[in-house]
Amino acid sequence: MSAKTNSVLIVDNDATTIKVLMGILNQDYTVYAERDGQKCLDVAKRLQPDLILLDIMMPKTSGFEMIKILKDDSYAKDIPVIFVTGLSESESEVKGFTLGAVDYINKPFSAPVVKMRVQNQMKIVNQMRKIQSLKEAEEIERQRREQERLNKRIQLILDSAPMSVTLYNSERTIIDCNMEAVRLFEFENKEQLIKAFNERYYDMFPPEQPCGTDTRDKVNWLYEKAAVEGYVQLQWTYLTAGGKDLPTEITFVRIEHADTIMFVAYVRDLREIIEMEKQRLAIFEERNRTKNSFLAKMSHEIRTPITAVMGISELQLRGQTMPPHTEEAFARIYDSSKTLLNIVNDILDFSKIESGKMPLVNSEYATASLVNDASQLCLIYLEHKDVTFEICIDENIPAKLIGDALRIRQIINNILTNAFKYTETGTVTLSLQCEKGSDGATLVISIQDTGSGMTAEQMDAIKGEYVRLQGPDNSYTTGTGLGIPIVYSLVKMMDAQLELSSDIGKGTHAIIRIPQEVSGTEVLGPELVSSLQNFKADTSIVAKELEFVPEQMASGRVLVVDDVDINLYVVEAMLEAFGLTIELSNSGHDVIEKIKQGKVYDVIFMDYMMPGMDGIEATKTLREMGYDHPIIALTANAIKGQAEVFMNNGFSGFMTKPINIKLLNSYLVRFIKNKQDNQDS
Repeated sequence: MSAKTNSVLIVDNDATTIKVLMGILNQDYTVYAERDGQKCLDVAKRLQPDLILLDIMMPKTSGFEMIKILKDDSYAKDIPVIFVTGLSESESEVKGFTLGAVDYINKPFSAPVVKMRVQNQMKIVNQMRKIQSLKEAEEIERQRREQERLNKRIQLILDSAPMSVTLYNSERTIIDCNMEAVRLFEFENKEQLIKAFNERYYDMFPPEQPCGTDTRDKVNWLYEKAAVEGYVQLQWTYLTAGGKDLPTEITFVRIEHADTIMFVAYVRDLREIIEMEKQRLAIFEERNRTKNSFLAKMSHEIRTPITAVMGISELQLRGQTMPPHTEEAFARIYDSSKTLLNIVNDILDFSKIESGKMPLVNSEYATASLVNDASQLCLIYLEHKDVTFEICIDENIPAKLIGDALRIRQIINNILTNAFKYTETGTVTLSLQCEKGSDGATLVISIQDTGSGMTAEQMDAIKGEYVRLQGPDNSYTTGTGLGIPIVYSLVKMMDAQLELSSDIGKGTHAIIRIPQEVSGTEVLGPELVSSLQNFKADTSIVAKELEFVPEQMASGRVLVVDDVDINLYVVEAMLEAFGLTIELSNSGHDVIEKIKQGKVYDVIFMDYMMPGMDGIEATKTLREMGYDHPIIALTANAIKGQAEVFMNNGFSGFMTKPINIKLLNSYLVRFIKNKQDNQDS
């Protein structure tokens, strides 16, 4: 055994005993001695000897008491203790072994015995130490293998992750990545990727990021924000190894490991998502084009006969030469055709509301016309049902308000129609009043019925699209099912309020509060209110609505082009009131021939949708021929966006059918009368 490889601590109050033991052991071991038994623990903890020789018989603290103290201490409990004693009683030996002693050395000492006992114990200590060392080595190796397996497992997880993962140190140097990063950025291996990012970092990005910020500035911002907040997520554009744009979503995270701050970039490829979004938008746009094409054709086909009915009724009412009963009949025809037109508009308007392109047009309107239109629309229900229709109107309501009368009519008509549909017996009440304020007025419309009523679930359902509720007989009522969804949309657009309450078997009550402006100081008054409440105001209101004195333009020449004879009849009759010279044509080809023959018109009114050559094609041909006089489009297509189409294809303006005679007058004044006045001056 090599000299001095082990150490021994002798604890004995007798100096002679210490001297003898040191003489025996000093040659083979490093020997320490302590005479004060009470200091034994502190010395043992400080020196950590391989063996303690402890005298049993010591003053103050005996060896038995001292071994208890040693064994209770976590630092000294594993140091073997051999008792040194002059006692020979077996009871003492048993007690010593019981307390944890490993052997005894009896006085007087025999040098060979002392050496042998100490040497045997040292062999045990050294063997245990070797065993412990082997165990520690095995544990270290086991932990190393476990860590290696864990690292491999983590790497497998990272490499199989469906997104790129790259790890940066605090110096913004990439130190590791997964295989998805290699694939995403189109490198051959990790080494190439790491080298590229570390040696030419900013070459891996375009000059600007999607937000428009310079990439270098955005990189600085990214690191600073992640350092402060710990997490950043945004759209980010890289360049692949081949220089192609790589749109991604990056999640940049700050992490701390071994007192070191690092950053992890989780990068998700957005190319497939962007391509899918493009395809979705393309499909959506194609569907919109198909829907708009269908709506345009439907609008044209339905509005064309309505135009004829309204136009002929309007012409007869303007004549004012009919007996009262005939005038009333034409007024009802005019109102009914206008109602039919509103139903068509409901379908078209719902399409506009869906696309967010529904405009509000605020202008002055007669309050009485709202009530009259609503009452005349619902009179048909009174002929087939045991229902009383009551109208309650505050006679102090302003006679004229400023707002979108068409949309208010839609709201009233849709709710009122539903009230009659779902009321078999009882009462339907329409009430109007106006609350004036410092910044305008609020038109308050109340519609109450005693019909079947609705459940809470049904009231929620009618806010959706295409909902028709069951009638009293459990069958679905007729209608488009668009009325109430349109009402909710219009109320929201007009910054209005709708309060709806209903009880099954008791009826429904709707209160609509619509902000309006007051025009003038005139009020409805008791006489007009009485007429409205007795449904006697329809003829006078319609006639007043149609009151118009056309300006005479005898020298004007106009051409009307339409493939439908009844439309030519209506427009010609309207134009005759202005004293114009009128020519008619039924096709685009015929118009072109007239112009080729040298004919010139102050205004051409051109139908948009005609067979063979439509109005747009005919107008483009005329413009290419050099014809530069005004051409106004006539269209039964009320789809949003048609104005831009017409103006971009050579038209000077456009009018929708049924034709508004006041708008017709404005075009004639602009292109004929004003021109004549300028020439005369």
